Amino acid sequence: MNGQDFTIGGGGYYGRQSWGFGRIVNGWVATADVFLPLGRQWELSGEFYRGDAVGGLGGGIGQTTLWQGSFLDPSTVIHGLDSEGGWAQLKFKPTAKFQINGALGIDSPFTHELREYGGNPFYYNSFLSRNFTPFGNFIYQPRSDVAFSAEYRRLKTSILDSAPQVANQVTLSVGYLF
Repeated sequence: MNGQDFTIGGGGYYGRQSWGFGRIVNGWVATADVFLPLGRQWELSGEFYRGDAVGGLGGGIGQTTLWQGSFLDPSTVIHGLDSEGGWAQLKFKPTAKFQINGALGIDSPFTHELREYGGNPFYYNSFLSRNFTPFGNFIYQPRSDVAFSAEYRRLKTSILDSAPQVANQVTLSVGYLF
């Protein structure tokens, strides 16, 4: 498209997880990604997922399983946490050395499962129900091996049945490419 490659992809993962006492959780994820050029100076990209028991892969805000009762009780049922999320980014590159990026990211475990199974509060000390992050940055590359960047990111993490926690982050970076 417009002399650039349009790409779309997909992937998947399946893994059986042993949680002791013969308790098996089937973890899986389906993924999709896209890179769409929107002319000479603009591009849109993103990745998206839907899965179950994928905290170890970064999904579900790191939460993989849920249970009610004692984890050490062999009769306690372990349930994989369903989640979905992804990110999308719009890039504007007015010159070969300068770019502006804006993006949104979200990771969202299924809230009804957190309520139904009671969750696993031991890792985070609470039940995390959503991460939402918009950000923007500027990248200037005066030479092929040096880059400067300024970024603003707003992290918003929701805790089940509570007000979200918000953090604002500003990052200034210098990179040397070799």
